[in-house]
Amino acid sequence: MGYKLDKTYTLGANEGASQRAGGKIAFIHSTANVGASAKNNAAFEKRTWRNAYVHFIAGDGVVYQVGEPGYVAWGVGPTGNGMAPVQIEMEETNDSAKFKRIYATTIELLRNMAKKYSIPLTLDTAEGTGIKSHRWASNKWHQSDHTDPYGYLSKHGISKAQFAKDLKNGVGSSASTPAKKATYLKAAKQVKAKTSVTRYHDKAFKKKELTFKPGTIFDIASVVGYGKITRLKLGNGLYITSNTDYVKKLK
Repeated sequence: MGYKLDKTYTLGANEGASQRAGGKIAFIHSTANVGASAKNNAAFEKRTWRNAYVHFIAGDGVVYQVGEPGYVAWGVGPTGNGMAPVQIEMEETNDSAKFKRIYATTIELLRNMAKKYSIPLTLDTAEGTGIKSHRWASNKWHQSDHTDPYGYLSKHGISKAQFAKDLKNGVGSSASTPAKKATYLKAAKQVKAKTSVTRYHDKAFKKKELTFKPGTIFDIASVVGYGKITRLKLGNGLYITSNTDYVKKLK
């Protein structure tokens, strides 16, 4: 095992759900708390478990256990929670080198838990088994509007296809080189959503507004820079992704 398992913040005997989780699903999340360590996120969930918690939070070479795997955790809504013996969150960072280590830890943990609970190493398939993103759960049961971890992975050049490949094959001690580098539109007047697409109030994508279904068409006011990538600015001043894994240019 290439990571350290830390149980400092594991829920006690009278904390968390007591029901065993049925099904063969492992849910993958990202924390949406950029810069906060896995340790801090685990400590937070230990304090606030009555609101929400997962089984593991994967960080930089260390995994913090919160919930008891095999039992229900409260991460994706009532339907999905009962079907998942494993739910995992990834620590979020803007540091690319640290991200590679967090990503490698997450992949190894997912593969280990999948083996333990006989969960197929598939990603977001139509079948009710395998590794599923929070976005998949949101689209399936409409019990949340979360779309993680794809925005976070995309920011660091990991496409859904690469994620699926790494889940199947592993990445060793560091994230593998993406088979296809994420492509961002440099010019567009109109795009069509290829997946669910969320509007944000800010270019940093920290404050969500609404999420739209695949097939939604957006008229673009301008393409604006955000670090080394771009965002699409709408006429109402809100922003959406310009990543071509998520939107298709129409004109």
